[in-house]
Amino acid sequence: MGEELGTVIGRGFDTWKRNIGISLPFVLDTLFSFLFAIFVAFVFALIIGVDFLFSFVERVESVSRSMEAGSGLQLVEVLGLMELIEPYIGLLALAFFIVVAGWIIIRTFFRAGAIGMAKIAIERGSTDLGVMMLYARRYFVNLMLLDALIGLVMLAGIVFILPAFLLSEPFSGGFADFGGNMGLFVLGVLLWSAYMVVVWVIFRVAPYALVVDSLHPLDALKVGFRFFASHKLDVVMLLILTVVISILPGVILGGVPFVGGLLNMLVSVIVIQPLTLVWWVRLYMAKSGKEIYVNDLLLHP
Repeated sequence: MGEELGTVIGRGFDTWKRNIGISLPFVLDTLFSFLFAIFVAFVFALIIGVDFLFSFVERVESVSRSMEAGSGLQLVEVLGLMELIEPYIGLLALAFFIVVAGWIIIRTFFRAGAIGMAKIAIERGSTDLGVMMLYARRYFVNLMLLDALIGLVMLAGIVFILPAFLLSEPFSGGFADFGGNMGLFVLGVLLWSAYMVVVWVIFRVAPYALVVDSLHPLDALKVGFRFFASHKLDVVMLLILTVVISILPGVILGGVPFVGGLLNMLVSVIVIQPLTLVWWVRLYMAKSGKEIYVNDLLLHP
């Protein structure tokens, strides 16, 4: 059986408290993602020219002033913006793709390192930056492949919206009558959304299993599914807890003038994300019979 969920939460908090450095991967993830986006924007600015950027900023400011004045969004201003960026649509799409791909790589690299740090802290009582680099280099490729597999499983839910398309006019020569099946389309989208949430919950532990047990991505999917099947209540309860405490700082700090957003981000990166990561790793390790360090003792399964 391993530790009960309440014990996992309490001892996980103690592990995090003793190893505040587990927040470092999340800090580096945020920093490098921001710097990478700035770098891509700088290169993009060099390619398209400074004059275009000044013109674009002026148009955006004009639209903002119109909206603040209460005149609403003017079609002429929107068309002007579209005409301005039209020659660079392809380049903008490429820059967006590069930024997203870079963010995924950076985030996965540091997430693998963070899971490794949590694992060692739970096993031995302490961890360090060297552990982060070791696990990040060793597992981030497999972790990306696992994320891709889970994404494909989620994408399979597109079957829920196929009936709306199959019964609509597009397959008879035009899109004019698609509105007749709008209710079916909306229902399909809702079912697809629910399906993705279910898939996300079922495979919630798979990334931690992959790093903790050095698994192949396909094996991690199987282990994640079996873990959920055996510990549904624990997974759902911990998921609810992590979602609540992730939202709570935003609710409390959102009303703080000027720095509310910044404080919310800092609390999330330094406290919430590393703490919840430790809880998930400990839940998997405790319930799957791994060795765990508690109060200067190494507990064996």
